[in-house]
Amino acid sequence: MVSQSSFLLLLLLCATTLHRGACITNWQIRCNENDRSALLIFRRGVVNHSNKLPSWSTQEDCCEWKGVHCDNTTGRVTRLDLNQHYLQGQINLSLFQIQFLSYLDLSLNGFTTLIAPSHTLATFSNLHFLDLINNIDLSFNVLQGPIPKSLLSLRNLKSLRLHYNELNGSIPEWLGLHEQLHLSNANLGPKFPEWIYTQQSLVYLEVPNSRISSINGDMFWRFVANITQVNLSKNTISADLTNITLNSEIIFMDHNNFTGWLPNISANVILLDLSHNSLFGPISPLSCNKLDRENSLDYLDISSNVLTGGVPDCWEYWKSLTYLFMDSNRLTGVVPPSMASLIHLTILDFSNNSLSGSFSLDLSNITNLEFINIKQNNFSGTVPTKMPLSMEVMLLGSNQFEGNIPPQLCNLSSLIQLELSHNKLSGPIPPCISDLPRMGEAKRTNHYPFAFNLYNKGQELDYRDYGLLRTLDLSSNNLSGEIPAQVFSLVQLQSLNLSRNHFTGKISREIGRMKNLESLDLSNNKLYGEIPVSISSISFLGFLNLSYNNFTGQIPLGTQLQSFNASIFAGNPGLCGAPLPIKCTEESGNADVSKQHGGNNDEPFETESLYLGMGVGFAVGFWGLCGSLFLNKAWRHVYIRFLNHVVDQLYVFVVVMFNSFSGTRA
Repeated sequence: MVSQSSFLLLLLLCATTLHRGACITNWQIRCNENDRSALLIFRRGVVNHSNKLPSWSTQEDCCEWKGVHCDNTTGRVTRLDLNQHYLQGQINLSLFQIQFLSYLDLSLNGFTTLIAPSHTLATFSNLHFLDLINNIDLSFNVLQGPIPKSLLSLRNLKSLRLHYNELNGSIPEWLGLHEQLHLSNANLGPKFPEWIYTQQSLVYLEVPNSRISSINGDMFWRFVANITQVNLSKNTISADLTNITLNSEIIFMDHNNFTGWLPNISANVILLDLSHNSLFGPISPLSCNKLDRENSLDYLDISSNVLTGGVPDCWEYWKSLTYLFMDSNRLTGVVPPSMASLIHLTILDFSNNSLSGSFSLDLSNITNLEFINIKQNNFSGTVPTKMPLSMEVMLLGSNQFEGNIPPQLCNLSSLIQLELSHNKLSGPIPPCISDLPRMGEAKRTNHYPFAFNLYNKGQELDYRDYGLLRTLDLSSNNLSGEIPAQVFSLVQLQSLNLSRNHFTGKISREIGRMKNLESLDLSNNKLYGEIPVSISSISFLGFLNLSYNNFTGQIPLGTQLQSFNASIFAGNPGLCGAPLPIKCTEESGNADVSKQHGGNNDEPFETESLYLGMGVGFAVGFWGLCGSLFLNKAWRHVYIRFLNHVVDQLYVFVVVMFNSFSGTRA
């Protein structure tokens, strides 16, 4: 009875699927022959040096090929995902003969050409993501030449991703109605393409670095006002923004030639980047424009323009701001008290302006503030101390701050970078500097990638820090006294610059503990004594300057120090040894080699390191052997047999020698 029921059920299943040709004895759905042929045509144009497509053969079912996904019921190909497979060659658009293709991603490869089949393409209106947003992603390749019209004759295509290619042909005017256009690095200019104005359903427009230099005035601004996200950055667009109102939520217009006063913005705007343009005039038309409802602005970047006048005192309208960049302009005057109302700020950048007065702003209640950059201004008075405990990066250099380094800075437990260079500070370095735990620990901090200029390794460098950089720069002040040993306890510092001050005394041998130090500048001070031998153990040191002090004795031996140019030791007449041309002699006092390695004050440090190294070496060697024998049974048996063999040989040798000795005496 059971076998009859099973047979009837089998017949029923076969009957329901017979019209699809799916009732086969092994119940396996094989891919459609037309889909397989289209894939093989595409495969012929692919250069596969990385051998990422070994399964693409004529013998195997194409539904088993890498990157190919088929419908479990029909056997038709629905997805092709070859993202980041290091493929090269041509993309043959025979792929669009796959009637039920619902996902196509060939991004992050090295394809150079789009090839259309010579015969007529079928109509494919089913190309879409699983969430029904139609999309083709060919981004991050090296595609060149014009885009074939066949690619753009898909009427339901709503998202076309061609960014980061080398397309140099014109874009066909007819694209259908899209919701997203990703066309960065395409040759769309010099005039903004007229066909884009037909895209009335567009919500995302990305055309950065597309050689656009002009726009159709009022028509353009009316069009983009209805688009949620607009990216026009890194073109050369020239247009006057005076009296223009921006309405999109996300707006990137940086690195262009926009002129005029700052535009007005609606309460919809969340992100606005107008940096690196030629905008002029005051900030007040933007910042003091009270909106009808609470605004949403979270990110504002108006840096690197020609903005003038003071910073207006009306920031209470922008309490949602998290990121504020106003650096590299011509702003003057004082920082207004309403800035303290920006309680959600994470980044505040006023650097490279002409702001002045005492920076008395109380920022201690802005509990998310992590980064402040007010370098290259004319601020005076004492170093500002009303900072939140969340502060990680303080860049206060190139101002007119005076007085001592306030010990209150030592309470900023999250601080990982402190720059006070080129001010008028005096007095000693507070010993509490060692209370900055983050400068001494290797744990990465999680924050927005801060971008800034930093004088490091003898030159001004652009940095983008992701929470790993540790720096302390107190250079070019009037600081005095000895360098406290606590400075050298900040063992995670990568850059330490104390140059151009009036420091005296010797360098502590504890400097050898700063194993992560890449840049050390102690030049132009009044330091004396021998250079500690421990400094030669800082293996990552790529920049060193000890010039113009009063150091004496032999420069410590070691490939690290001898590899530097002799100029880093200049201005120390008592120094000798490589890389200086002055050789050390017996009359050089403490400069001879035997004294350097025998009688100097670094001996306890070196001895401790020696014993520590011996202990670690013994432990590693012992457990490397015993651990292997303990874990590997076969090795253990071989080793024991070897020991037995050695014991037998020794026994035979001893017995033979004993008998020989006895025979001789007899």
